[in-house]
Amino acid sequence: MIGKIKAWDERVILYINQNLKYKGLDYFFIAVTYLGSDVFAIGFILAFAILPVSTVQSFALYAALALILSGLTVGIMKNSIRRKRPFETLIELKSLRIGVDQFSFPSGHTTAAFSLAVTSALVTQGNIASSVYLILALLVAVSRVYLGVHYPSDVIVGGIIGSSYAVLIHIIREVITVV
Repeated sequence: MIGKIKAWDERVILYINQNLKYKGLDYFFIAVTYLGSDVFAIGFILAFAILPVSTVQSFALYAALALILSGLTVGIMKNSIRRKRPFETLIELKSLRIGVDQFSFPSGHTTAAFSLAVTSALVTQGNIASSVYLILALLVAVSRVYLGVHYPSDVIVGGIIGSSYAVLIHIIREVITVV
């Protein structure tokens, strides 16, 4: 099973890298990838934390909790699994090494983007903003593969981790609110 996932990962990233690379997309995805960075995530949360509305401040707290828990999970997994990045194992890959640490699995940028996006979407349910948050998180995931710094399975698992913690924190928040 792991062999099949690895083969699929390599086929997808090489296809994207060899068939969909354009200078304009390079610049676009370099910009988009920073939406999953630590600096953006912390700035996003701090911006909401300093606003005077208590609902917004509680959102910032829950977003921070989801981000911290998902970040810890990613750190533990990266240092346990120690998967090499695509540009280290695929010689023919042309990579733009933007925002990378030592290991590939799972994607920390994607985890952070989905953690914030799902938390935001759950707060703004039914609002068009919910869709925008989720589309931006998906673009962060695509950017990581496009730039050649993550395999598709890295970003899929990162999205699942970030989304799961956001949903878990939302459920806990709802339970606390009812009690």
